[in-house]
Amino acid sequence: MFRYFIYMLILLLLVAGYLFVRKMIDRSVEKETDTEVVRENEEYLGTWASRTDKSFTLFRLHRDGKLTYRSVQYPGTDTAIIRGKYVYAGVRGGNDSRYFPRLVTFTEKGDTLFNYYVRYLTKYNMTIDTIDKMVLNPNNVFDTLAFPFYRI
Repeated sequence: MFRYFIYMLILLLLVAGYLFVRKMIDRSVEKETDTEVVRENEEYLGTWASRTDKSFTLFRLHRDGKLTYRSVQYPGTDTAIIRGKYVYAGVRGGNDSRYFPRLVTFTEKGDTLFNYYVRYLTKYNMTIDTIDKMVLNPNNVFDTLAFPFYRI
């Protein structure tokens, strides 16, 4: 019986060691390439972009809670760059953040840039939808108005 306990302990130590080494490698890759390595339950991280007839919008959600937002209004070529922070949180009432989460972004001065429901987000390692997509709704999850963003 004691032997099985030792084997279980060794197995747990090996798994913990593997996860620790993977995390260290991920952080070094992020530092070198200046991109986020996305794992399960972190699908919202990274650079997202959307293009319409009137504008091009690009924002990056950093792992440390920082936000970089760029927007170009056509026909001009000036790019508005806003830096700030973001919160990826669940709805009020203490619900789980994975159930109808909200993406709330703030400028450096504390002004709200946008506050949208995340209607759809491609899951980690999904094979059905091979393009990473985030659909944001301004009013509620079931609203017909939606803003699609694609991972770059």
